Amino acid sequence: MAQYTEREQQILTILEQQQYVDNIELSQLLNCSVVTIRTAIRSLEKQGALIRTHGGALPTPPMISVSLPAGNIFKDRENKLKIAEKAYQYINDRDTIILDDSSNSFYLAQVIKQYADKYLVVITNSLYVACELANIDNIEIMLIGGLISGKIPASMGESAIDMMKNFRASKAFIGVHGVHPEIGITSIGNDQMQIKKLIFEIAKEVYVLTCSNKFVTEHLFVSAPLNKVHKIITDKGISLKFYNQLKNVTSVDVVK
Repeated sequence: MAQYTEREQQILTILEQQQYVDNIELSQLLNCSVVTIRTAIRSLEKQGALIRTHGGALPTPPMISVSLPAGNIFKDRENKLKIAEKAYQYINDRDTIILDDSSNSFYLAQVIKQYADKYLVVITNSLYVACELANIDNIEIMLIGGLISGKIPASMGESAIDMMKNFRASKAFIGVHGVHPEIGITSIGNDQMQIKKLIFEIAKEVYVLTCSNKFVTEHLFVSAPLNKVHKIITDKGISLKFYNQLKNVTSVDVVK
């Protein structure tokens, strides 16, 4: 526990009450010079007890805010939240699960954080997911290392693949760029495709979380055929024709 001088403790007490302190005001309140106050504030800053500003000080925030690019996270937010809520029903206490770098997995991480009623081991290559779940007591995170290029806040490449090969999971929850009834799960990039391919190998059950606008969309890279998907969870925008095509190959849940 930090040991503060009497004057330092007085400054911290005032700061706790006001959420900001001014050097001149403090010198008047504590009946000492502004130089003495500045010296005390510098000492407190070195101890991590406050943040020094021009002419005063602010309390240290309880949490560190990390900025990550939003990408397409807020696109179709309402549907993604509904899909995540449904996906959470398939997660059991003490499961080891994989969450990939998709926006759908980010919303599932938010739902896991909201309930926080299950002990889980979460394997992820997503900085979104890791940041969302990092301070949950009953969640253990295995963060996959690898190349982060700056375009996508997630680890990719050979290092990430080599590390993921060491794990096994009961369930995986992934987003997709496209779903085609004949071609299967498709991706826009080879790096992401390689990660998704590996997920199908190391997880017993793979759940695809996708908004209905991803159906019949073809991309260059194929991650897996539909018969390797344990369940697709999507929104009510799916057409009856496509729903029937999918049902012939895999299980489909439609959220309303």
